Amino acid sequence: MRRALTRFVSGARHYRELIVWQLADAIRVNVFELTGRPDFRQDFKLRSQTDDAIASVCRNIAEGFGGTDAEFRHYLIIARMSLNELSDSLRSACLKNYIRDDDVHPISALSRRLHRALAGLIRHLENKLARTRRRQSTET
Repeated sequence: MRRALTRFVSGARHYRELIVWQLADAIRVNVFELTGRPDFRQDFKLRSQTDDAIASVCRNIAEGFGGTDAEFRHYLIIARMSLNELSDSLRSACLKNYIRDDDVHPISALSRRLHRALAGLIRHLENKLARTRRRQSTET
């Protein structure tokens, strides 16, 4: 998997080509459908927090992609934290009976995939950064 991940990341020319962004975007589509439902829509604070949490996941992946490997890693960690925030917001919506647990299952399945993909990409970047540091220390 690392070899394929390395080729994919190094070959990506746009953040939209990244699997992590594609998964986050699929989650965003599902979340916006849920937050657009009448009961959910009426709770302005929870709707805003929920929409912003998933939008933050997508935005951080996009923003980090344009930076250095270390910056990208940092933004991916923030994206992962926003994904956790989304999960908690959806739990609140379930507790308030705005949505049902069944409504959240597709998002949960995509979120598990995204968590794994983010972890793999973060690990890849950490390994790449460690190799660069080792190479630089042997050159000096």
